[in-house]
Amino acid sequence: MKPNRFSIILIFLFLAFSLSAAVQAANTANETLLEATSPFEDMVDLALARNDASITKALADATRQSAAVKAVLPAAAASRFDKQLQTLHKAASGKDYQTLASTAADAFRLLIDGLRPDHLKVPKEVSLLDYSGFKLRALAIAARPDWNAMRKIAAAASVWWQTIEPGVSDKALRDAFSSTVAGLREATKNENLPMLRFAVQIDLDLVDLLEKHFEQKR
Repeated sequence: MKPNRFSIILIFLFLAFSLSAAVQAANTANETLLEATSPFEDMVDLALARNDASITKALADATRQSAAVKAVLPAAAASRFDKQLQTLHKAASGKDYQTLASTAADAFRLLIDGLRPDHLKVPKEVSLLDYSGFKLRALAIAARPDWNAMRKIAAAASVWWQTIEPGVSDKALRDAFSSTVAGLREATKNENLPMLRFAVQIDLDLVDLLEKHFEQKR
């Protein structure tokens, strides 16, 4: 029996409602995860500055948001996030600033990996380029820097940049970021810490401009 017009309308409305609900859920999850990145972003610099009072506050903010974060992450990611928080609390108590900075960067990455990319105005890769700066900065303070790990991050940053480069219409910004990514690769290849620190700072500064660029695009 062929469906009548009323049945077709009901099916259409059901599908439209389901799609709308899915989009809303994705948007809510993205908002939750992006908001939760802030304390971890701050913690990297605070750990490098050894600012214990501000570290305690940032860690409290991260812990306060953890229930909402775990609710929108897959179970495996939520479990890893919980372990990262435990590591951060232990590192803060023991004033292990290198572990604190590195784990904060990893937690930031986990949150970014949990984003629903189809529902983002600013591409996920922009935040991953932010992560590359945080993680490299954290690794660079080790007594014996892990250059192999840093080279892998610089290589990943190059791939992330290549993914979004065609969407950057501002030529000056595009050229500047291309040079910065090349600088990260060169610094890690030559194991040049001063050059790496400079390139990382430029990376983090330019990410802010990239975010604004994509936010302003229609």
